[in-house]
Amino acid sequence: MKRTVILSAIFMTALFGAGALSVDEAVELAKKNNVSVTRAQITLDAAKRTKNHSWNSISPTASVGATSSIPIDALSDSESNYTANMALSATLSLSLSTNLYTSMQSAKINYESGKLTFDDAVKSVELSVREAFYGLLYEKENIVLQEKNLEIAKNQYTSNLARYNQGRLSEIDVLSAEVNYKSKIPTVESARTTYLNDLDSFKQAVGLPTDEKIELEGSLDDLINLNEISLDSQNVQSSSIKLLEYKLAAAKNTVLEKRFSAFAPSLNASLNWRDQYWYMGYEGTAPDPTKTTSLTLSATIPLDGLLPWSVRNDAIDSAKDSAADLELQLENEKKNLKRTIDSSLRSIKQSQESIKYKQANVTLAQKTYDMTQEAYNRGAKDLLTLQNANTSLLNAQVSLKNETLTLIKAILNLENTIGVPFGTLGK
Repeated sequence: MKRTVILSAIFMTALFGAGALSVDEAVELAKKNNVSVTRAQITLDAAKRTKNHSWNSISPTASVGATSSIPIDALSDSESNYTANMALSATLSLSLSTNLYTSMQSAKINYESGKLTFDDAVKSVELSVREAFYGLLYEKENIVLQEKNLEIAKNQYTSNLARYNQGRLSEIDVLSAEVNYKSKIPTVESARTTYLNDLDSFKQAVGLPTDEKIELEGSLDDLINLNEISLDSQNVQSSSIKLLEYKLAAAKNTVLEKRFSAFAPSLNASLNWRDQYWYMGYEGTAPDPTKTTSLTLSATIPLDGLLPWSVRNDAIDSAKDSAADLELQLENEKKNLKRTIDSSLRSIKQSQESIKYKQANVTLAQKTYDMTQEAYNRGAKDLLTLQNANTSLLNAQVSLKNETLTLIKAILNLENTIGVPFGTLGK
């Protein structure tokens, strides 16, 4: 009993004075604080930078240099005449290749794919937060049911003990009621402990200190009576399909890149300038300074691509094979998506029908318990029958809550699969 009181106090302290937190607020906190989202943002920023600078291969290369030389004789023989010089030089070069186009396309595709990956990372975090939130609502409501069941058992024991002391009830009924009451205490304690542990994990996921007091807003009952859900699976585009489409576009771009490498020419231009000054040491006349400027143009055309057995031709064929394989994967993924959607819709419909039956079962179990309680008080029913009726009521209530949670998670996962905002289906 002492342990029960302590755990009950801890549980009430965790909720007393706590700040209200809705599921949408929890999602926003997670998006701001979750490490996975932050890491995905860094990756996306890098892909964007690469896309914006993908043209930089045509940026000219420039260099400037200066040289000076003095004959070593001047250091050992001060009487000798020597000629020293100083020169300045600059080079500007530029390369043009047909692969520039494929490089820019590759960076663009990678960025678009990166945006999709980032959105998937955010949605994955949101899905886990929403599932955890509703899971905590289920645990909290289960605690309420278990506590109510415990209170009923306690009242039965107290009532039977009073009737026994009045000589109106046998000792075996009192002992049975006491065992029934005390056997339910560990179940309540376990439910409270599980809730508090899961609540701490939830706080960590959304970026809140574990010692911060929060109260989750909402109830599973708010989501029981959802509308029937229907979808046209032919018009759904999931992120898995879009990601494969980006991979296929990248593979086709690779085929083009390999073809350019095997057959397309590359152009190079280089401008060189040099200004060299001469001077004579001690006596003598220095030669005239020299200045030179040159422009070099070159074109390179690969020829090994003309050979069917060449490495570059093999690279083209390998790239084609990769593209063909991705086309097969894409077609298969579309079939998998349709099968997944149809299966999810059937499961959701079955769960909604099951909820209707379980709601009726709760109503029936409640009436049965009330009638049994009244009959027991009149002495027309024994204690075991009353306890069985109470257990049946509890099981019906818990089963309804559990089925509701199953429905909520099924809808969340379907929304995640088809890429619509959470909370769209069933409204």
